Amino acid sequence: FADPFILTVCRGLGCAALFLAFTGWKIPWPDFSLKEWARLLVLGILLVPLNQYCFLKGLQLSVPGHSALLYALTPLGVLLLSAGLSRKMPSFPKLFGVCLAFFGVIIVLRPWESGAEVSELRTGDFWLILAVLSWIVYTILAKEICRQKNAVVVTAWSLILGVIVILPPAVPALQKFDFSVVSTAGWLGLAYMVLITSTAMMIMWNILLKYLPPVQVAITTNAQPPATTLLAAIMAAAGVLPGDQDLGILFFLGMILSLSGVIIIQKSR
Repeated sequence: FADPFILTVCRGLGCAALFLAFTGWKIPWPDFSLKEWARLLVLGILLVPLNQYCFLKGLQLSVPGHSALLYALTPLGVLLLSAGLSRKMPSFPKLFGVCLAFFGVIIVLRPWESGAEVSELRTGDFWLILAVLSWIVYTILAKEICRQKNAVVVTAWSLILGVIVILPPAVPALQKFDFSVVSTAGWLGLAYMVLITSTAMMIMWNILLKYLPPVQVAITTNAQPPATTLLAAIMAAAGVLPGDQDLGILFFLGMILSLSGVIIIQKSR
């Protein structure tokens, strides 16, 4: 799946088919009001056309370590957006943590460098930042409806509505795409995204939102950078990924600073 748009649509269609297949016997039928359906539509747009597409587009141009680090900043975004909506100034330790984490990201993104390779990484990182921003907004907006309704049903229908939105412009691209060229690894990767990242993990995320504040839920992403970096290094050494995964000194320094900032926020009151 060389085209992130095609992959996003196929991923969404797989999830929608899975949720619809279980609706009525394992997943309750939806009982949303018109206002709640409107909120689900917004969540679906944030989730599929924005978050999932931007993530895959960014990953095409950037490297896994960058995506994991940027997603680990989700607690910062949730904290700042929540503070803005509630009009409450975060404490000084939290603000210090935010500044430290953003300083770490700047070190990783290296805006002072130039060159074709860095330019491509920066373009990919831009798409990843858009994905993270949409994920932050989704997390804030999904909190209320997940607490009022069944979190699994909310997950199912937000994804289904997101697919309905993205499907019409995708039809011509789907008709032209040659699915016979997709390798076995490509189909297995799609199955993993459908079953694990878009179904199981989304359900768990929304269930956590039902019982925990959004910032605490977002903190669960803290383990992504070190775990992803380790796996990327192993796969690069094995020849599965390109050798240069941008895992130099500046990346590790930025990762340490960013995660330190997130931990400070987590520990602060």
